[in-house]
Amino acid sequence: MSFAPLTLADRDVFVEMEKRCPLHTSDANFTNMFIWQGFYNFSWTRESDCLCLLARPSSGAPFAMPPLGPGDKLAAAEFLVERMDSPMLARIPEELADRIAAAHPTWRVEHDADNDDYVYLAEKVINLSGRRMHQKKNHYNSFVKNNRFELVTVTPALHDELVEVEAKWLTSKTEKIGENSHLQIERDAVHLLLENFSTLEIQGLAIRIDGRIEAFSLGESLSPDTALIHVEKGSPEIRGIYVALCSSFCRASYSDKTYVNREQDLGLPGLRWSKESLKPDHMRRKFNIWPV
Repeated sequence: MSFAPLTLADRDVFVEMEKRCPLHTSDANFTNMFIWQGFYNFSWTRESDCLCLLARPSSGAPFAMPPLGPGDKLAAAEFLVERMDSPMLARIPEELADRIAAAHPTWRVEHDADNDDYVYLAEKVINLSGRRMHQKKNHYNSFVKNNRFELVTVTPALHDELVEVEAKWLTSKTEKIGENSHLQIERDAVHLLLENFSTLEIQGLAIRIDGRIEAFSLGESLSPDTALIHVEKGSPEIRGIYVALCSSFCRASYSDKTYVNREQDLGLPGLRWSKESLKPDHMRRKFNIWPV
């Protein structure tokens, strides 16, 4: 069975499969795969009533993604292994990793902490309630007190302004850590997301201060009870803007959800601190598996 490159035209197939079997981790969400396609070179096929995906990244070894759908995911994972010269399964959710380990006790299974998803209680993010959120609440209050701001629903008409915010964020990051290929790839992913905002059915919120957009966030529904946040960009010199952005976006778009998934930290210390500081309710653990 042949594998086809992932394209925007495949979205309906993947969305339908996500409806039949909702996702619990962020990696195999269609939007994420589409916007990172330029780096990962995903291809896919069907097997065992699942969608099976291979990634051939621009740097690093090829790997198989977790199978999607209501079918036999163990059989689908075995199918993927058989079609790889040097098989590796990556970003595998804990439940499937346990099944694979039980069926194949000789296979090497390792926790991939850098790619664990941070999952928060939506109510806590929206209200910043409780003792553990006291510092974030203070930052939020400082932002509200010291800025004349407006919350703006993101539409395609804001494209150019949001690109400017992303460019300003990238410049700030580059000044701190130097040129970084990952930042350039992330910039391309954000641009692709903005260019296809309507087709991907993304939601977004921006913060305008004194007439200028200073922050924006983009997300979508991951499952009936969970929102997925794809992008959070803002001016780092404005105290409290990120917590105000996250709280306001979730209040405006995801107050009906139980959880908010803010994806992984990729092992980056600054990103890890940022995600930990908002006090996740739990982590969605993922694993890498090498057949032996």
